[in-house]
Amino acid sequence: MADFLFNDIINQNLRTGTDIVQTSGRDAIGVAPWRYACDALATAALQAAHPRFVARSSNGRYWRALPEAGRIAVEVGGAKGDGLTDDGPTIRAAYAYANAVGARAVSFGSAKYRAEPILPAEQLIVGAPPVQLITTSSIQDFGGASFTRQVGGRGLVYHPANVAPIIDLPLAADVMPGAREFALLPGSGAQLAPGDTVVWQLGEFPYDTPETPNWSFATVEAVTGDTVRLDRPSPEGLALSAVTGANKRLRKLNVLRGLVIRDLTLDGTLAEDGVNLSYVERARIERVGGRNIGAGTVVAQYCDGLTIEDCWQEGTTLTQASFGSAFNFAECRNVMLFRPRTRATLSLLNAEAGAQVTVIGGRFENTMTNAQGQSLGSQVVVINVLGRASATVHDLTITGFGGYRLLETSNGQLGYDGSALFSGTLRLNHPTAPYSVPLNGVTGTLDLTIAGTREIYNFERLRHWRKRFVLRDGEYRYAFGPAGLLARARVYATPGVSVGAGSQLTGLWLGRVGNNGSNLADGVTREIEPGRDVNVATYAGDVGGALWTLRNQPLSLLCTTAANAGLNAANEFVEFEGWFAEQADLDVTLSEDAYRIAGVEQDPLEAWLPGYDLPAIAAGASLTVTVPVPDMLPTDFIDSVRFVGGFGGLELRGAEPVAGAIKLILANPGSSSIDRTPTDLGIAFHREVSGN
Repeated sequence: MADFLFNDIINQNLRTGTDIVQTSGRDAIGVAPWRYACDALATAALQAAHPRFVARSSNGRYWRALPEAGRIAVEVGGAKGDGLTDDGPTIRAAYAYANAVGARAVSFGSAKYRAEPILPAEQLIVGAPPVQLITTSSIQDFGGASFTRQVGGRGLVYHPANVAPIIDLPLAADVMPGAREFALLPGSGAQLAPGDTVVWQLGEFPYDTPETPNWSFATVEAVTGDTVRLDRPSPEGLALSAVTGANKRLRKLNVLRGLVIRDLTLDGTLAEDGVNLSYVERARIERVGGRNIGAGTVVAQYCDGLTIEDCWQEGTTLTQASFGSAFNFAECRNVMLFRPRTRATLSLLNAEAGAQVTVIGGRFENTMTNAQGQSLGSQVVVINVLGRASATVHDLTITGFGGYRLLETSNGQLGYDGSALFSGTLRLNHPTAPYSVPLNGVTGTLDLTIAGTREIYNFERLRHWRKRFVLRDGEYRYAFGPAGLLARARVYATPGVSVGAGSQLTGLWLGRVGNNGSNLADGVTREIEPGRDVNVATYAGDVGGALWTLRNQPLSLLCTTAANAGLNAANEFVEFEGWFAEQADLDVTLSEDAYRIAGVEQDPLEAWLPGYDLPAIAAGASLTVTVPVPDMLPTDFIDSVRFVGGFGGLELRGAEPVAGAIKLILANPGSSSIDRTPTDLGIAFHREVSGN
């Protein structure tokens, strides 16, 4: 090792014949010793552009830092790595020098670097300033280093505007589905050539006009005047008149492809986000974490093919309203999140604007508190999937406080809900119950531990139960179904029945024994639509689905109709079907017969005659009464005949179905005449269904 420093090269007479020297450090012995070469790349121009890495000896020769294993250490440029000195300028200088000499990347020798935002005087780029510039076609391997800051700013940011301006090319004509040719405004075609990369942005969300779900990267195949042909078709059409914002255009820009970022921690209590990517294709982010950052460890927009592996985020308290999800995606597709881990954040995932995300092996620890140390309860939403976005979540574990919401798919804009599916094993372990778990989106296994009590539910084998109410005037009728988690639900009403307040069917209440739950006919959602099968959302934590404290109580249905609704002579009905997930480890399970009571393999019907007045029956006599039941057939099977308040001493000797009626044989075994007071008469019957 030479006995002089990099800063001493200016005083050294390094004569011809010596082409490589090894210094003993940069500005102190033992601090960033490095090799320097005098070759064709080492010039006065290189020194002027990169003075931290190039020096001139006393005899006029130029010496440049040589890459080691293809990398330039940031300490060679003067980075301190003490967590106190702002090493941001040095880090950026190291990347710029590595690009200039063709090195693969830079390396980090210390554990922690303070990297504040770019100062206005240093901003030589367009757009929001990043902590460092991410160059194209590079591997960003930080070797486990940590970046911290003391003032506001953003983390690693790549955006085309950081490298070159974005050129907007507005469309001049409507686009048909499947189109590959796009007509641009006059003169725009001159700005494109075959081989250029563009992104199309067609259409917009009415509530957020900068965002559009119809976008894609494409390569220009040909330009004829102002007509451009691309290498892929548009999946949707666009009428220019339907768009008020700017998203009816092509954008010529620099797409970053093949980016790799790995082994980095971003730490800053006022940072907006960690890794922020725009217009990126085929990127991999590995073992990158965020601590006390705001908008997320990874934030991406207009990206295709992101693989994010073993990344994490930790927080402590809610310091500002913008703090939210650890991973945020808008207008992204083919996003894979492997083993994401978050602690003390408001959300694990936020997907919006048509983003398509798959999460595998995630872990969310619900420990975020406010300044008073209180849990944020239902403000915590583990998975947000909004604006026609979709997510598949496989093997998710949630621990910490209860009271959270597992999923939110609506941002309040009708018709723009997202969708999510939970597969594999969903593990929940909390001292108190979650506020809301959408059971209709769960498949596989729900492994639930609340206050030390563990229950495992199998959603792969659901048990079916059905109840049909043949509607009659003035009804107020209960029906009881099985216990267990209501995983799926469906409701159907015949086309001729009116639904809601002041209508024929005034209520179909779905709840549990001990709690009436939610009215599907006249509730806030008005879920019953006559003539249509309607899937009913079922939530664990919601009264209408499976209130946690009542999940082992039988399902309860209450059907109510208006008086004088004209239903007695009509053939109208409402039917409810439910599919239940039972505990997988119970010693005793409900028998199949209990599930079939309501007619899983039958077609259950019921006639209800309020205030029916039987004729008087003399002592020891019998009487045949024909009761009109318009929808009864001679081939039907009678299940039960009941008078509200009992038979009053009479005996039922026979019940025979005939066309449009039932014949009842009633007997009076007593010694005196019986004249039963008017009471409600119910007749339950069914008919066979063809098939198995």
